[in-house]
Amino acid sequence: MSRESCEIQTAVLETTWGRVSVQVSAAGVVACELPTLARPPANPLRITRVQLPKKSTALTRRALRAAREMLAGKPVADMPPVDPVVFERASAFRRKIWRAMAAIPRGQTRTYGELARRAGHPGAARAAGGACGANPAPLFLPCHRVLGVDGRLGGFSSGLAWKTHLLNAEGARP
Repeated sequence: MSRESCEIQTAVLETTWGRVSVQVSAAGVVACELPTLARPPANPLRITRVQLPKKSTALTRRALRAAREMLAGKPVADMPPVDPVVFERASAFRRKIWRAMAAIPRGQTRTYGELARRAGHPGAARAAGGACGANPAPLFLPCHRVLGVDGRLGGFSSGLAWKTHLLNAEGARP
């Protein structure tokens, strides 16, 4: 494998809620970071600036475009893949949960228990929640679509304001 194919490119969306970064390898999205919010911001989410590496790859541009569409509540026509190495580095349980999570359609939700059952681990709802919390690419492996058994939001690694925004943007929650 060439050195260039191992390079990770970082694209950034500056927003009114903070900096959103997407890391992309030659094989797909490696990570996505949202700024942690302790409480919902008073201002609406808006993208104020886009930063791409000088020699950005088509895949990096595709991932950034997908992130912009998701944040704006638009369907993503061309979702980039998640780099297989993300799955290889995770435990077998997390891999199953992340794959089940990736299969949740836009605008729909599942409970942590349903996610665990779909991954072949009935009764492992809490562990499924832990796998959601360890998700390295929350926009691309949609952990925001996973809720508590009674429809409660549960948790989200970057704060519930993000989870609420993403669900509302998809039309999944009133």
